[in-house]
Amino acid sequence: MDFHIDTITNWLTTHRRKPTDPSSPELEEYRLQLENDFRAYDPGIMLTRWLGSGGFCDVFLAPQVNVPGKGVHTAVLRVLRPSLYTGPQPVVNNRVVKTFLNEIFYNSYLTSQNIRNVVKLYDYGHLLGKHYFTLMEYVDGPNFLEQSKRRPRDVKELMRRIVFINAVAGLVGELHFRGVIHRDLKPSNIIVRGWEPYLTDLGSARWSYVKDDVADEHLTVLGTPSYMSYEQLTGDYYKVDQRSDVFSLACMAAYAFTGAHPFAARETMDYELDGLSALAAVEPEVPEIPFNNGDRLRNLLQRGMARDIEKRPASMAEFAHQLNSWILEIP
Repeated sequence: MDFHIDTITNWLTTHRRKPTDPSSPELEEYRLQLENDFRAYDPGIMLTRWLGSGGFCDVFLAPQVNVPGKGVHTAVLRVLRPSLYTGPQPVVNNRVVKTFLNEIFYNSYLTSQNIRNVVKLYDYGHLLGKHYFTLMEYVDGPNFLEQSKRRPRDVKELMRRIVFINAVAGLVGELHFRGVIHRDLKPSNIIVRGWEPYLTDLGSARWSYVKDDVADEHLTVLGTPSYMSYEQLTGDYYKVDQRSDVFSLACMAAYAFTGAHPFAARETMDYELDGLSALAAVEPEVPEIPFNNGDRLRNLLQRGMARDIEKRPASMAEFAHQLNSWILEIP
């Protein structure tokens, strides 16, 4: 049987964990079961808190875990949700596992590069034949989503957010320098500690200069639809490069600078019914920015989200330079 993008998307959407009450008996039972199973990894491990669930993984805090060869660490345990790779569709199952292993590969590579603000990978494995997992560095702080939901109160707060977005641009630029495209930049993948950004979630990453994996990517589109570039949504994989990350960061910046998501219309669409390509028809809507030269800043953001990839800034450095030039013009 042939599977196309909508088949995979529907399967993953159906099996994503819905927002959960941390005190629910079901979640507590699941946590205790995992804690018991992972004592085969470390007899003293404790999973003290559920940190959340993403599209693929359930995430728990392990305050004291003995990582073989690396000592005791406070770590984040990410466990691949079994319902995503034990279903009746082998192609889907294989793709989910491949995506998880892909994330491990890029996390391992970037951890070896010792990029300071990329969340580090401590260990990974397949425990007891039933749990694909990673143990990650724990960064204590909120993600950037909460700071993005409210528009800046004044120009000082706007400038702080611009400086923060520039720091994210520098961090992602480090990935690009090492040949890696992130492909899933969004506020929830940026952890904020002391107004420093920490980058996480490399499940959608790929080499910028290797096309070997393109052949089977017709099976799914990786990323988050409301932050995806047009070329990602339409499956034009040979066009995806660092400017696709520029698009996502410009989208994040527009949200952070105005408090309004530029692609809010995408979030109201039923892409299971219409297909992801329907989302590519949506144009960004960026509200006016009520500060001096606000129109110029708004134009910079819209250029970063241009439909034509050639019209976007060519690199993270260029995007950051344009934002900095706006700050220098403030009287």
